[in-house]
Amino acid sequence: MSLNFPGIIKGPETLVAAAAPQALTANWVDLGNEQYVAGARRAGLWLTLDINDSTDARVRCLAKHENAGAEEYTLSIRTVGASDVKLEPEYFEFNVDEDRLMLLSVELDGLVPYVQFQVQAGVVGATAGQIDAAYLTTAF
Repeated sequence: MSLNFPGIIKGPETLVAAAAPQALTANWVDLGNEQYVAGARRAGLWLTLDINDSTDARVRCLAKHENAGAEEYTLSIRTVGASDVKLEPEYFEFNVDEDRLMLLSVELDGLVPYVQFQVQAGVVGATAGQIDAAYLTTAF
């Protein structure tokens, strides 16, 4: 039996480790550091979300054409994997108050040299939601 591998998978790169979770705020904040993804067809963001009392937890991916560049371009997200995720032009939004593990997939088409993921809560609750862990894999 032969296996057909369509490409190479790189990663996982750690964006957020369990020892230092990323709190959700009312503003977009960077989820880990900018990542070099030149030539990648897709990026996979593996998240451990602890929504707590927050609502409308959001994740987006920004494209950058240069390392540490100030200009960040919103990527459109074309695929979703769960029925409780609504698709918007700029971000995934989670409305169900439960902790979860999830994989979000973003199309890069081999065009984007750098990406920066960001998170936000539409409403920050008494106990703010947080990303307990985040990892990035890329497919070439």
